[in-house]
Amino acid sequence: MSSTFPFPLLKRMLIYASVSAGLVLPTSAWADDAKELLKKMSDFLTAQKTISFTYQSSLEAVTPAFEKLQFVSSGIVNLTRPDKLRVTRTGGFADIDVSFDGSSLTVHGKNLDAYAKIDGKGSLDDLIDRLMTAGIEAPGADLLSSNVYGELMSDVTEAKHISSAFVDGVECEYLAFRTPEIDWQIWIQTGAQPIPRRYVITSKHVVQAPQYMLEISDFKSGADVAAVSYNIEIPGSAKTVDLSELQSLDELPAAADAGEAK
Repeated sequence: MSSTFPFPLLKRMLIYASVSAGLVLPTSAWADDAKELLKKMSDFLTAQKTISFTYQSSLEAVTPAFEKLQFVSSGIVNLTRPDKLRVTRTGGFADIDVSFDGSSLTVHGKNLDAYAKIDGKGSLDDLIDRLMTAGIEAPGADLLSSNVYGELMSDVTEAKHISSAFVDGVECEYLAFRTPEIDWQIWIQTGAQPIPRRYVITSKHVVQAPQYMLEISDFKSGADVAAVSYNIEIPGSAKTVDLSELQSLDELPAAADAGEAK
């Protein structure tokens, strides 16, 4: 079967590998302001009392046969500081609606016709901490905290301002950070509204270094945010379950179906 590309696949891969091996990143001239740009983004986000945006996320998994798979989801986030959150996410294995009203967390698995409700008064920071303590990972949740800079910079050992870039046609500053366990990159919109447009986390010590990617669009704040309820209307047919039973909360299929994703 003939290729529609000017180079056979193997040759193109070798070219990319060669470019990668010879890549020399900008150094001091750019690196000095990575933290400053990140702090500016953090200050902007935490100053917004009400926020809404749409997002698309992808989570990579590696099978025992070393095949890398990418699971894509999308949804909407509404947030009112200090203690209101509504998040939807629809993907191939999950269709969930999550709400926190400052007193309780409700998770509705629409595809399962089931829901879980957990009482717990507090702020969004308290909620994120409780979820992490319970072992529920929420990549990207740091961007919703009241101290984005502090949360993101925890354990950072190296920060770089790589270049300018464009995400979905929007000019951004491209920053890269390293920690002992993960590397992460962020693309921040230039101008008066330093919005995080793209965020990528790389698990560099896991086989084939799988990544989590979050892209944000249609960002609104203040009076531009449409009214939203922070209480989910649960259908009468939905059964109450323990949160641990809502397996389809995850963006990944069950391990047996995905080949024991790592």
